[in-house]
Amino acid sequence: MKINEFKNKLSSYGFSAAESVDGLLAIYLGKYPLITFNQRSSMLTEVKLNLNTVQGIDIEGLYTLLKITKEYVDTPIKERFPEKKYRLRWFDDADGSKNYIATAKGVEWALQGSGYNTFTGSELEKLKHNNPRLAPAIEAMKEPVEEEEQ
Repeated sequence: MKINEFKNKLSSYGFSAAESVDGLLAIYLGKYPLITFNQRSSMLTEVKLNLNTVQGIDIEGLYTLLKITKEYVDTPIKERFPEKKYRLRWFDDADGSKNYIATAKGVEWALQGSGYNTFTGSELEKLKHNNPRLAPAIEAMKEPVEEEEQ
């Protein structure tokens, strides 16, 4: 389950989540934190239950919260935080149609009209590292792919 799915599921049951800069995720019922854990944790035993505020939730709500949290924690980390994807926009035609890079292997790039390949951020970094002279062009062409398009 992706982090956004997790937060939406929590929200549908009346909980909210807040992320801290150091990677902790706190889940609240109203203004009271119920549990806290590292977002990259892969064990439910690492989830800290705040016993002072658990009293404000019934057993069914606590069960639901822990069930959703366990589903999230059991999800492999790569699936929770999928890497951002990009496409490389080459140029726009006079008629306004966009052109993208379909493949990029080394210095051999293939263009394609409206179709395109997506590249992860790490793939683009590798491409820039292997082709330092092209790095500014790659950076200039980089266009994020919206989550719905992926």
